Amino acid sequence: MIGITLRTTSEAGRFWEWVDRASAWEATSSIRALGYPPHLTLARYADLSPDILREALEPLRTEKVLSLTFDRIGLFDVDPLVLWLSPRSDRRLIDLHARIHEAVGPALCDPYYRPGQWTPHLTIATAVPVERRKEAFALAAESFEPFSLVFDMAEVVSWPPLGVLETVQLSG
Repeated sequence: MIGITLRTTSEAGRFWEWVDRASAWEATSSIRALGYPPHLTLARYADLSPDILREALEPLRTEKVLSLTFDRIGLFDVDPLVLWLSPRSDRRLIDLHARIHEAVGPALCDPYYRPGQWTPHLTIATAVPVERRKEAFALAAESFEPFSLVFDMAEVVSWPPLGVLETVQLSG
């Protein structure tokens, strides 16, 4: 797989607290195992030249950092379950997502990441067994104290294993 992410260089303590809570049902924390900072994936492809994605990052060099506020927990009810934090609606995030797909074209992108299908999310666990569905839904229903993170890097990444192929720092 290969894709484009927005990531933060912030400390992100509140994010990691939620990762630890959500990963309690995983054999090992899927997010901590990545060894990669908190991020939102804007586009994901099974097979695409890294050069195409590097070119798609170029216009982001002039973009300002993006501050997002996360205010609820979401769940993708798949096997295994995926828990995530939802950002408040943000026009700039949607516009950045659209710009990537205008540059690359959506046809080769994973359908879940295409414009109109994409759910912006900050993943906190990717491997919660379906047997823990009740607990996962209870966590997703919990009251949530909103917090913000500043996303200041855009990257082309490949996985598995995770590798960073290109990094663009967003302007302050």
